Amino acid sequence: MTSTGRRPTRALCLTLGLALLSSCSSSEAPEPTGEEELYVLLIVDTLRRDALGCYGREEAQTPRIDALAAEGVRFEQAIATSGWTLPSVASMLTGTWPQLHKALGKNTRLTPVTDDLPLAAEVFREAGFGTVGLANAAFLSPILGLDRGFDVFDHRHAYNQEIRRADETVDTALAEVAARPADDLFLLVHLFDAHLDYDPPDGFLDPFVGDRREPAPPLSMKECLELAGDDALLPPAPADVDYARGLYQGEVAFVDGAVGRLVDGLEELGRWERTTLALVSDHGEEFWEHGGFEHGHTLYNELVQVPLLVRTPATAVGATRVVEHQVRTIDIMPTLFELAGVEAPASFEGRSLLDDLRGERPARIPPAFTQGTLYGAAKMSWRTAKHHLIIDQARQGPEAVELYDIAADPRETRNIAAKEPALRDRILAELQAFHGDLSLRARSISVPEIQDLSPSNRDEIMKSLEALGYTGRGEDEDEESSREGGDE
Repeated sequence: MTSTGRRPTRALCLTLGLALLSSCSSSEAPEPTGEEELYVLLIVDTLRRDALGCYGREEAQTPRIDALAAEGVRFEQAIATSGWTLPSVASMLTGTWPQLHKALGKNTRLTPVTDDLPLAAEVFREAGFGTVGLANAAFLSPILGLDRGFDVFDHRHAYNQEIRRADETVDTALAEVAARPADDLFLLVHLFDAHLDYDPPDGFLDPFVGDRREPAPPLSMKECLELAGDDALLPPAPADVDYARGLYQGEVAFVDGAVGRLVDGLEELGRWERTTLALVSDHGEEFWEHGGFEHGHTLYNELVQVPLLVRTPATAVGATRVVEHQVRTIDIMPTLFELAGVEAPASFEGRSLLDDLRGERPARIPPAFTQGTLYGAAKMSWRTAKHHLIIDQARQGPEAVELYDIAADPRETRNIAAKEPALRDRILAELQAFHGDLSLRARSISVPEIQDLSPSNRDEIMKSLEALGYTGRGEDEDEESSREGGDE
């Protein structure tokens, strides 16, 4: 869905292929100078870092994302602010923590991002940039305030089925860029394909699952959980885990092709040489590593340690660099602002990663704070250079705390909280002090009215979107989510 109520935009010619991409801009539009800059935030929903070849998965079949890593900077330890979509993406776009931007919730009852904080698109637009956003999934709806600051916010309101595929999303993004040849641009592209339901397109199934075809894709949340059989407390058999992971890897491989399509399209438009692109995920996916499946319920590494690649015109001509130390996804926008010469508002609390892009170690590497679950007990965590502490806020006493030595045990298989009480209490005190300060600051920030984005409310949601100036439904979205809550 495309908003046209903010600022008039030139008409678009959406092409069937990149070779035919062209702009229908008015003859009165400014001519490009060749100096126009493009800053891209590419969010691949539900993308585990170890699903990519550049992060060590040999059978990944992700050559285009790997090529981005080869001409950019790869961050080994990029930590998201949450384990599900809304608070994580809102943190990227506000540069701060979920408790402050307010975009949290349970199941389908969600709070929009507060009006008290500026979003990245507003900052770029104030600085004279064109702003274009493309998002998929209900949990990134304009109803939740994420469209603020975008000249065009093209949103497909869908749950886990009938999604807009990555290739269509990319083609739409390229058409929007083509319509603005003389503009400096900030472009947000959100790709949803790696999320449940697991349903790789034709040609992306066989390399990852072989001859197996049962249960037939698409695999929903319900069908994945049924792989465990009668004892849902135990993980499925290894072959069943491999099958679910294989379907997921097929979707990732398809997304990789769409990423290549975006790069190729920007090259054809003459924009790639002056493009800075940050590829990141909002969260990962659990395949029963800690006894559970999917995301939104825990804050273990498989959910909060996400891929982050940053490619700039400068890194493209230098040696490939890998940043080993910890960074945070709230650091992304301050980095793009500094590269663009745009002043970051004080509310953007992340640090610019420009030193890291130059190969210089920063003077201070701050801990990473994460919080928020979509379902189950509320959790928060504190991640230092060597340790990850997770607290279950519904429990009391020592049993509420888990502590992992992530330097020696990156898969977090050995909880050392009971064996290292002094270390546990010291790190817990750091977390509590930080959270206490956050809670005090959060009191002065307004909380928007809760919105119920249940699939059963789809008709009312669509009316609300139309009232906001968003028209069209795209393809017919399925009213039934794979479970209550649908997208995360």
